[in-house]
Amino acid sequence: MSNFLEVIGKKAELHRDLKIERLQLGAEYMWLVYYDSVVNSQETIMFIWNSGITSNVSYDDICMRLAGKPWSPEAMSELQLGRVVLLHATGEQAFSFQGVPASLSRSIEKPENESMPFAPAVAFMEPLTTNIGLIRKTLNSPYLIAEGFTFTGGATKEASLIYHSEFVNKELLQQVKSHLQNASHRDLQTGQDLMEILGCSRFDLLSPFYKTEIPMQATSSLMKGRVILLIDGEPVAYVLPLLFGDFISIQWDKQLPLIIMFALRSLRLMSLLVSLLTPGLYVALVSVNPETLRIELALSVASSRIGIPLPTFLEMAFLLIVSEISIESTQRLPKSIAASITVIGGIVLGTAIVDAKLVSSLVIIVLSISVTATFAFPNYLNTLNLRIMRAVIVVLSSIFGVFGLFAGFIAICFYVCRIEHFGIPFMNFFDFKKLRQT
Repeated sequence: MSNFLEVIGKKAELHRDLKIERLQLGAEYMWLVYYDSVVNSQETIMFIWNSGITSNVSYDDICMRLAGKPWSPEAMSELQLGRVVLLHATGEQAFSFQGVPASLSRSIEKPENESMPFAPAVAFMEPLTTNIGLIRKTLNSPYLIAEGFTFTGGATKEASLIYHSEFVNKELLQQVKSHLQNASHRDLQTGQDLMEILGCSRFDLLSPFYKTEIPMQATSSLMKGRVILLIDGEPVAYVLPLLFGDFISIQWDKQLPLIIMFALRSLRLMSLLVSLLTPGLYVALVSVNPETLRIELALSVASSRIGIPLPTFLEMAFLLIVSEISIESTQRLPKSIAASITVIGGIVLGTAIVDAKLVSSLVIIVLSISVTATFAFPNYLNTLNLRIMRAVIVVLSSIFGVFGLFAGFIAICFYVCRIEHFGIPFMNFFDFKKLRQT
């Protein structure tokens, strides 16, 4: 290969979906270059033959029949928009024309678990090439790289590592590629498998990645220097690494004025504290340290607990378990049924429990505030870690009171501050030099 072919051949080493095929048209051999994530190759070849190709047709005639225009490697980004390049057998001439778009295995649907107002109603799908194509259409850049990886464990699994070569954190990229290359013989079927491949333990509370099903959210992470892992058969993108900012910020926030954006993120940060500390604080003040309450508030709490047979900790633990069961049941049911279960579990069951004098009305109020604050975060999966930490703090508060509450909170702060994935601290969000990019 020479000239244009050499340039494209080098790029094909970094783009797993960039294909170069030899094609005989008439009496001449040519090279067909395209991204199979955005172009249907079979239908494109049929389109070429149906354009009137004969045995004595020339290269210039083919260009005219396909409404092509001269092409050079400087216009490589055109291929991401669905154009196809035909190179002369010598590799010294080329023209491009519009290819037939790749068909999808199912229609593109709205995100099911994430919501962004006024964002494109597009979500990732199961085919790997389709997801790569969605990212290419969302972020049309010649610096967008999609490297391919194959895992040959119990079953062969294809994956693609996507990054922006101009913005990516070089140390992050090197470490992630090293982990993926060294694990090519391993099985990749679950998130726990991926955690081990990336050098983490299955027992880590915080994974080194977070999942998103919105291409716009994934591309915004690319522009901030992070990398994305797409796995064939999974309708999500794995964004590496997970940072604290992912709990309280989304790309859509930047559609709003700066003051409103910071107000929303501050509200989510406050919701995090409310969700994490409110149940434990109630248990600590009522059951262990009631002397810290004002006399009026202490009397109000005491009057609400008249006739309640359970201690405060068991009240809170019982309702926490019921709320978690309700949340999990609504996640697994169709939306039409899930809405009914939410009403039954939240209103009917809560009212019946209070009327039966099993728990006090104050516990219902505190738990409702905490659960509602939990879902103020952009990504539902990020709330799972928070719910586990909340249960730990409730247990410590029931044993040690306010001291246990603050000891548990400080321990969590120390834990998250020591987390580091691929050389990037989890609390990198508080690097004020990078705050404007978050």
